[in-house]
Amino acid sequence: MKIQLSSELTKITSTKLWWLLLAAMAVLTMGFTAFIAFAALYAPRSPLHLNSADKIALLYNMPVAIAYIFPLAFGVVTVTREYNSRTIVLTFLSEPRKHIVYGAKLLSSLCMAFFYGIVSVGLSAAVTAMMLSAQGTDPHFTDPKVITAILGSVGVLTMWGPIGVGLGALLRNQVVALVGLLLVTRFIEPLARLGAARAGYAQFGSYLPGGAGDIASGGTIINAAAGMNTPSPLVGFLVLGTYALTLVLIGQIRFTRYEVS
Repeated sequence: MKIQLSSELTKITSTKLWWLLLAAMAVLTMGFTAFIAFAALYAPRSPLHLNSADKIALLYNMPVAIAYIFPLAFGVVTVTREYNSRTIVLTFLSEPRKHIVYGAKLLSSLCMAFFYGIVSVGLSAAVTAMMLSAQGTDPHFTDPKVITAILGSVGVLTMWGPIGVGLGALLRNQVVALVGLLLVTRFIEPLARLGAARAGYAQFGSYLPGGAGDIASGGTIINAAAGMNTPSPLVGFLVLGTYALTLVLIGQIRFTRYEVS
């Protein structure tokens, strides 16, 4: 496993994809965090008032709300690019034990997703703290709710990496996987959550993958916009963990049944 994990990490760092995704995630996170913070501080009719640790935590959780697609996409590409380029054949020839290869991909994606989470949440926290401090507002860094939100956000973003690996192993086709990813995360799920909220069933969103991630982080601006009472973060982690375990196991079955030809 150690040799295969080293091989997977070498594959990752030998291409530009990992830092391009990270750069895009960082820009998106900082941009949206700055925009929401600016609106909350300067727009007279802003519904978000940064007068408590609970409200400020929503800014620290921004990567979970808008940028979780990046570690998810990274996990997907970790698997699908090998099928797409046919290097999966060479991988299996060098290591015939397919469960070892799959496990190494899970671990490498977990490590990279954790790194993505640290960087994006750190940048979000830095932008938030600078803008609040410039206005003389306490960023509440030492508040337990803020600390819990930051740690929860990193944990949620880390979980999306293995979920992506399971999804990539299940679909195999890179174009189909990435297009489907964009449709589900950017359109289908947000519309489903919005529709449920308008129909008076906002809690329904808690059981969708993105919604579970929002709850696990302690709540995001999406929950606030839907007027949703956020359940315990443990509920979110349990739901998201169930999705992760299911996809990882199904993906492993399909991955290990691949026949080299």
